[in-house]
Amino acid sequence: MTETVFIGSNDTALFKCPVCKKAKTANVSSYKSIQTVVRVKCKCPCGHTYSALLERRKHIRKDLHLSGSYMNKNGKDRGMMEILDLSRSGLRMKINTDAEIKVGDILKLQFTLDDKQNSEVTKEVIVRCISGHSLGAEFLSLEHYDKLGSYLLFDFSS
Repeated sequence: MTETVFIGSNDTALFKCPVCKKAKTANVSSYKSIQTVVRVKCKCPCGHTYSALLERRKHIRKDLHLSGSYMNKNGKDRGMMEILDLSRSGLRMKINTDAEIKVGDILKLQFTLDDKQNSEVTKEVIVRCISGHSLGAEFLSLEHYDKLGSYLLFDFSS
């Protein structure tokens, strides 16, 4: 199994052995500018060898499936969508139809969280990348004072 290790702001990463739980901090600045996936092989003093994936994202991203709808601010495109992953700064979603959405478009999203209250959330995002029906988007505001904020803080660790 591959462990995911986050690169901190000081270009270091904390590697933790999955067997003995011993942790070691290492400088990973030489890997920071590499554009492809970086896997490193780690050998713990306990003798266990494991693989680690270096994650360069600023915020943890959670895979999930949340249903909802979208509407382009241009008023033309709207439809159903599914959020495939989510972080504090953005999300990846899949829309159900062909639409004339472009990078830079602003979408209004409405979706239901999978929390105990099935909370309804409305957010505006800007489209950053498109691949077929899959879109990557960034929240226009990173201030989440609604149900999404508590969801990101408390329901994100599972």
